[in-house]
Amino acid sequence: MPISGSATVTSFLAILTDPHRAIGLASFFFLLSGIIRVWFFRKQIRWDEVRTLLLFSVPLAAVGALSLVSINEILLLSIILAFSAWFFLKKIKLVKKSETKPHTTKVVGALSGFLQGAGLGGSDLRNSYLFGKGLDIAEVHGTTALVGAANFLVATIVRLLTKQLTIPDLLPLVYLFPVILLGIVIGRKILFKLNKKITDAIVILVMLLIIIFLARKIVLLVV
Repeated sequence: MPISGSATVTSFLAILTDPHRAIGLASFFFLLSGIIRVWFFRKQIRWDEVRTLLLFSVPLAAVGALSLVSINEILLLSIILAFSAWFFLKKIKLVKKSETKPHTTKVVGALSGFLQGAGLGGSDLRNSYLFGKGLDIAEVHGTTALVGAANFLVATIVRLLTKQLTIPDLLPLVYLFPVILLGIVIGRKILFKLNKKITDAIVILVMLLIIIFLARKIVLLVV
């Protein structure tokens, strides 16, 4: 399912280590899973979206990885929530669907790249944007996997170069690669057996859950 794993993977890793290292390890985990998803969903990748998203995502992912400590998390989460709510309303037809302007794609690409580089779950924003443009689950899966994998690769390299992580830190996740592969294979088989009405309902549910989760997270941070 095209839902950000930052809410589960990063939280679990934070129990085992400090938060900054947890974010770094989660980025590497998402890189591994992203590579697998890119291969499995390569035929569903929307290259017209990838070209612009990737151009603006990758440089900002490096910036996000470098500026992790100084980020105002509440502000950035609020921006994600606003974007996600807008794309959700477009998807359920409460906002008139219009042609997406190029600068919107650039903004989503840049912001999602920065957030993923910083470990703040930028895929939520990118997925909602792609769903709002009418892409189906498989297309979103392939497209966001490619962009996300590129962002996480850059973020991981930056963290290694700046000593936020070391190679030995990453080795345990390499050993989990077969488990990640198995999970994606099973999920892909289930995905392609669903009809359009069911997948549309799942998309709307996913977008709604993203909004609820983000709103809850902001409230918890404020109080």
